Amino acid sequence: IDETGRLVAQTRGGAANPLRSSFAHAFTALDDAAARALAAASVESTDVRGVSAGIAGAGQLRVAKRVVAFLTTRFRDAEIETLTDLEIALESISCEGPAVVLVAGTGSAAFGRDGAGRTARAGGWGPWFSDEGSAFDIGRCALAALAQAHDEAAPPGTFEQAVATALGADAWEEVVDHGLRRPLERLPTVFPAGDGAAHARSQPARAVLGQGAGKLAGAAGAVVRRLGLEQTEFALGRVGALFGRAAYLDQQMEQRLAGLTPGARLTAAQFSAAVAAARRAWRRAGGAG
Repeated sequence: IDETGRLVAQTRGGAANPLRSSFAHAFTALDDAAARALAAASVESTDVRGVSAGIAGAGQLRVAKRVVAFLTTRFRDAEIETLTDLEIALESISCEGPAVVLVAGTGSAAFGRDGAGRTARAGGWGPWFSDEGSAFDIGRCALAALAQAHDEAAPPGTFEQAVATALGADAWEEVVDHGLRRPLERLPTVFPAGDGAAHARSQPARAVLGQGAGKLAGAAGAVVRRLGLEQTEFALGRVGALFGRAAYLDQQMEQRLAGLTPGARLTAAQFSAAVAAARRAWRRAGGAG
């Protein structure tokens, strides 16, 4: 964005989580995306006065330091900060005052801020012992429910058929095989299939998606309690690939979040994460708001 806060260019790049790939891969992705944005805006890196980078994994100090060091070599005249992707997601909902954001895709977490600027987080610690209600968790719970039904010799239903189709399987044994192979890639693909089964009145599908929505609302509730927002009006937003792709899940989420606390004000994201980061950098560099 330019000195007035006007959006002048935006681009998309590859994944930039150094903990999922490598620092070299992440830096290449950041470099490419930034270079194309600068070219589209017809400016040089030396013209840039502020950079905010929302990076998954930046909650670890060693990651944040390496990202800042890298960006400093590319933007020598800019004020640079590195934040977590959760912090930037919160910025996209509200840049000031009490707010909570629920972020859900392959993983999940809730992050919030009170009126004094204190922050709190719940979830987002990885798929094997956290990220409850994420696409991965919903896929894992779906296969667990189907495994129990199979053990009890229940006849295959709409849910099992939908999950099998999502995984490209023809029989239960293939469902298991596909679920065991590359689970981080395959299990998150299950939740949209579960949504279709839920609308076909499949009780197992509704139970799995309802439990997922409950877990996500629980993460948001944990942040609300830690920040003492139970009696405070605050913005509550949802960000991530899990939302907007499964109508039944979205419906369950709205019901649970609406009943979270009287002060919760359901709020849509005002900007994309990238634009929210750029606006934060602009404010830090002297922008008006």
